[in-house]
Amino acid sequence: MSQLKIMSLIFLLFLGFSFIYPSLAISQGSYPTKPVTIWVGFPPGGSTDVLTRTLAEATEKNLGQRIVVINKPGAGGAVAASLLAKEKPDGYTLASFPDTPITRAPHLRDLDYDPFRDLSFIIRVGLYKNAFVVKSDSPFKKWSDVVEWARKNPGQLTFGNPGAGTTPYIVMPKIALIEKFTFKTVPFAGDAPNVSALLGGHVMLAGGSSLSWRPHVEAKTVRVLLVFEKEGLDYAPDAPTFEKVGYFEAPTSLIITAPHGISDPIRKILEKAFIEGIKTKTFRDVAEKNELILREPLTGDALKDFLKKCYDDYEKLIKEAGIYKMERKK
Repeated sequence: MSQLKIMSLIFLLFLGFSFIYPSLAISQGSYPTKPVTIWVGFPPGGSTDVLTRTLAEATEKNLGQRIVVINKPGAGGAVAASLLAKEKPDGYTLASFPDTPITRAPHLRDLDYDPFRDLSFIIRVGLYKNAFVVKSDSPFKKWSDVVEWARKNPGQLTFGNPGAGTTPYIVMPKIALIEKFTFKTVPFAGDAPNVSALLGGHVMLAGGSSLSWRPHVEAKTVRVLLVFEKEGLDYAPDAPTFEKVGYFEAPTSLIITAPHGISDPIRKILEKAFIEGIKTKTFRDVAEKNELILREPLTGDALKDFLKKCYDDYEKLIKEAGIYKMERKK
């Protein structure tokens, strides 16, 4: 047999193998062949946006393609999750949001997607820090001042948060139940408008990510009253934590997600690229500045199990707070 015929036979065998086992061809480097898009479930300028854009830039070199970040805000990330569930699972459209649309939103309202049926979870980047804050000229000097005033003025406390289903939105009703007061919740489409509302005097108290409050705390225009996470805040070291005042745990994770059905080879390429991106000094510096808690990145079954536990825990918390499927009843 001539060398030309041998080469032709090898080519045909490889071509046939690629049709029978397309994932093998993918694993050999055909993905990605074009830029990857990440939808951010919140507006520009907030913590999720800043962290995602930094991670995208840090990951591009390892992925070998540009990563384009586009904001698709609304409903605490549920808008982006709903759109993502309808996309092709080819690895070219991903989304970045807190675990809100995965672990909380399904318990608050009816959705047009099932997070564990319609989404694939790529990586847990880290854990957010959240805090309750007031303007620096507020009469509330400590958290107990808020509780005492709200008890004496039922329903008059206005509370801003980054959106329905976000951690601040959910924990406040449970705290109000514990402390025996009532309040008015004012959800916004992300951290940025929430911050603006507080600074503009449109709400008395606000809850949100530590990134969104840091520059205002450092400028002495905002005061931190309570921190959700036991690690506390470096820029507000005297602020008490949920643990210190005897409240419950309420973790919030930054998750990179894909449509359900993404192939294992593509998943592994993305996992590896994002893990390397997380390790870069560029991202770690921004994460530290924004007080994102970086632990060992979770992927695969470990990530799915983690999210399922959070889903179950938040279902219990939401039911105890009396807000289960509350938005459906309005």
